[in-house]
Amino acid sequence: MKEIPYKSFSLQVHQKKLLKQLPSVCQFELTFGCALHCLHCYSDCYNQAKYLKDELSTAEIKSILDKLFQGGVVWLCFTGGDPLFRKDFLEIYAYAKEKGFIVSLFTSAVSLNSEIARYLGKYPPFVIELTMHAAEKEAYEKVSRVKGSYARAIKGIKLLRRAKLPLKIKMQLSLANLKELPSVKKYIRAIGLKFKPSPLLFARLNQDKFPCSLRISPQEVLKLKTQPNKGCLCSDKPGKEELFICSAGQSDGIYIDPYGRLVPCMLIREPGVELLKIDLAQAMQTISNWVKLRRFVGEAKCRGCKLRSNCHNCPGRALLETGDIEGVVPYFCDLAHLVNQGAG
Repeated sequence: MKEIPYKSFSLQVHQKKLLKQLPSVCQFELTFGCALHCLHCYSDCYNQAKYLKDELSTAEIKSILDKLFQGGVVWLCFTGGDPLFRKDFLEIYAYAKEKGFIVSLFTSAVSLNSEIARYLGKYPPFVIELTMHAAEKEAYEKVSRVKGSYARAIKGIKLLRRAKLPLKIKMQLSLANLKELPSVKKYIRAIGLKFKPSPLLFARLNQDKFPCSLRISPQEVLKLKTQPNKGCLCSDKPGKEELFICSAGQSDGIYIDPYGRLVPCMLIREPGVELLKIDLAQAMQTISNWVKLRRFVGEAKCRGCKLRSNCHNCPGRALLETGDIEGVVPYFCDLAHLVNQGAG
């Protein structure tokens, strides 16, 4: 069998899927559950027993994985919450690997144990991404709000490194840990990994705005000397009336919540289509049509803005923070203008 570079393989698959309007990438939020209760977390509002009890069973998740496989999904990211928080994680992971998905994991590593690490070492994911809040106990647990979590996180990182797993460590910057940036950068580089912090925070899924109060200033963001990733694929030349200029509802990035609902994106949870009751193609058509039909109906500040394609304001972030899908988050507006002035 002829081998080709991963980048070439990835490009070929994406191009074929786009031409046929088939999904290629899926983020599957296995649970809202997590051993941490981080200050900035957008989903921690649902990290409670009364919400977790209604999440998908093991069998239901496998059924949805079957539909994703039949629908043509290649890249599958298990996220949360923390997917490792589920007691059946290894069974789910093994099933996904057996189906042939290219699997990525987003985790805090706090729920990682030696059994999981050994299995992942034997059947490695494409990449594991985790967030490190600080390089010492007090600062870390100020953010995580869980005693003992720092030691568990460091133990998890060591287990992953010992298993020689592909690992990326991120840092979610906020006013609570900004001063820890140099020490975290030093720690991550000392263990031979690349480091890229993210300063982008947004309101929680229940529209609690507290995480927004933890944002570092736009001026501090510019000092990072890197434009933070928008987290979506944005159009270079957005139309004046077009509300969504990202990959929401498109085949190159679908999102499933812990209840098995296909939703427009990680921040917009309505409408949602239950994948246990409908096939993937029909569900995608419903969500795609909803996104495509969204147009500006008011005189929103973003409407026709020349900086829009380089701005971090989006319908999802606006909805959670302002209650209006066409709303403007002043923080992102200020950041876009500062970046534009710097570029000029």
